[in-house]
Amino acid sequence: MIFDAALLFAMGAAFSFACADMAMRSGLQHTNPFVGSTISRSAGVSALLILILLSGVRFPPLGEHYLWLAVAGVFNPGLFSICFMFGISKIGVARAAPIKGSSPLFASFLAILFLGERPEWYHLGGVLLIVTGIALLSSGRTEGRWRRIHALWPIAAAWFAALGAVLWRKALPSFPDTLAGTFVGLVAAFAVVVLYTFIFLRDQVPEGVKNAWKPFFLVGIIGSVGQFFFASALQRGEVYRMLSLIQTSPLITVIFALLFLRRVESITWRVPAGALLTVSGAILVNLQLN
Repeated sequence: MIFDAALLFAMGAAFSFACADMAMRSGLQHTNPFVGSTISRSAGVSALLILILLSGVRFPPLGEHYLWLAVAGVFNPGLFSICFMFGISKIGVARAAPIKGSSPLFASFLAILFLGERPEWYHLGGVLLIVTGIALLSSGRTEGRWRRIHALWPIAAAWFAALGAVLWRKALPSFPDTLAGTFVGLVAAFAVVVLYTFIFLRDQVPEGVKNAWKPFFLVGIIGSVGQFFFASALQRGEVYRMLSLIQTSPLITVIFALLFLRRVESITWRVPAGALLTVSGAILVNLQLN
């Protein structure tokens, strides 16, 4: 395996996103995805701005790399998080998570096509194992009826995650300071979400802030840390490898649930089988035989 800084940043992103997902599930019980995303994006951008002012981060000269990074931020985390939250609210997290977890497959294809990445067959096999493992970990019985067309929400989330990762990878080499690049991407995501919310859902904002600001404030802070790790990983490693590792976050969520929520009844054959597939895939996607 390749043990490098990129791998550590990718696993840090996975850990952070797993924590944010747990807070997100709590917040979605009190408000809709757009208002929740507005609260979390506001908190995340504010936290990064404070860090930038305190640390004196330098931004590179203006150029097209700012445009690429802004579009990347609009796709991921902007539209990605909104579509995923809609998917959770429409079809449940047990169905939405494995569909969203297919994003490494899309990202691998796009990275090969547009970035010239050349993964070996066993790397692609590792990507497939991770996606399969996440599907097993996230699957299970869910209650309530849902329409098949609602599955388009997590499918869109997977595509936006893949497109965003490729664009982040393209733009980040022009940003020597990763914190500066992360801030640009998150500001773009923040602008899109806030613009839509205040145009179409303005009347829902006060109630949403009152009922759900605590969990979504945590989502914003933890998510911004995760986004910094995400950008740092993509700045140093290939898209097919980094996004596959970052998408192991559902495995970490399951571990959190078993450790802290004591949901013993949720331990079925899917948990060890999914964990084995996911860990095996992570090993394969980082394997270096040359």
